[in-house]
Amino acid sequence: MEINLYLRTLRRGWWIILMTILIATNVSLITSYFTPPAYQTNSRFIVAPNAGSFTSSWDVVSSLDTLDRRSIINTYRELLASPSVYNQNLEIQKIDPAVLAKYDISVTVVPDTNILQLTVEGLDPELVVEIADAIGTQAVEYINKLYPVYIFTILDQPAIPVSPIRPQPIQNAGLALFFGAIIGLVLAFSKEQLQTSIEKLRERSIIDVPSSAYTRAYFERRLLEEVAQRPESDLSLGLINFRGLADVADILPQQIKDRIINTITQKLKNELRGRDIVGRWNDMQLAVLLPSTPISAVEATFKRLQSYLAETISVDAASDMIVKPTPVLVWWGAQLETGEELIDRCINAMEKASAFDEAAVVVLSKPFIFAKNENPVNSNQSGSIQKFCANCLFIYNVYCLKGWM
Repeated sequence: MEINLYLRTLRRGWWIILMTILIATNVSLITSYFTPPAYQTNSRFIVAPNAGSFTSSWDVVSSLDTLDRRSIINTYRELLASPSVYNQNLEIQKIDPAVLAKYDISVTVVPDTNILQLTVEGLDPELVVEIADAIGTQAVEYINKLYPVYIFTILDQPAIPVSPIRPQPIQNAGLALFFGAIIGLVLAFSKEQLQTSIEKLRERSIIDVPSSAYTRAYFERRLLEEVAQRPESDLSLGLINFRGLADVADILPQQIKDRIINTITQKLKNELRGRDIVGRWNDMQLAVLLPSTPISAVEATFKRLQSYLAETISVDAASDMIVKPTPVLVWWGAQLETGEELIDRCINAMEKASAFDEAAVVVLSKPFIFAKNENPVNSNQSGSIQKFCANCLFIYNVYCLKGWM
């Protein structure tokens, strides 16, 4: 599961990763192009006892033991790198101080040895060698006069560098590609996390949590959008009133009522298409929106829903409760001009249909009116129902409202 989430994130955010890689690589190449090349040269020096200054071999050995003290070799290192020493050199004095200041001069001690390494970095490959030679020559002369007990000599002469030490476009581009990929991955996963958080917040605002259906406000907004965007397409709206649940609503805890409504909502979602919408109309009613659905398909769908919704739903482990819905289906066509009119007609039909003795499906295929003081048709008048409902959608268990057919 975790791998699938990572792969999905990569599929969605591949363009972010690619973009960061391209940006990082291009910035690296552009920076390398405009960065002046820097050259480096090295020279090495060794410190050893001056045999001419000692009368016996024992004195030489003793001087070697003394040379092991880090303070001595560090003193040589500071003298070699000291401007007060190498500025006495005539060749150094010929160099413009402003130019010399741009060159990096450093001295390091080779670990566990009495060898010093002088490093000079700068923009001119020939000038770095000239500076290294001048510093070495001046240091050898100055230090040997200062400490005659030891000999300070040049071990390796500086060489003219063939290629700059920086920039290195290929190496820099490789590092930029690597870090760009890492940054891209971080941004892609951050975007996915942020989008998931936003979607969760959005769901909280449009989802009725107890029932898992959409809220009425969102449901009506979607209905009005469908009416406005597709005025000529088939559109069906159904209201389902659970009278069986309403009869015992006052004695049931809210938690049980929510669980029952949630179970019914899941049944509706399982029987409907992915683009169909289920909303919570009020505490005991659900609404169903079927956009772009032919009437023949709507008829079969609501017959199937009526059968599933009539199944018993367990209230607890000791008892069952039968929920008898009263769905009201309204087919929106050219006869209805606005979504508000569709909602008003459907609410009116629901109020009338809820007065029937049995569960019913009321179909409005044309504009209709209720006759005053008219009793609903009973179930043993099926012949007249079939004749009367010639323009309706349902024959079985359908109660029609007198109107214009």
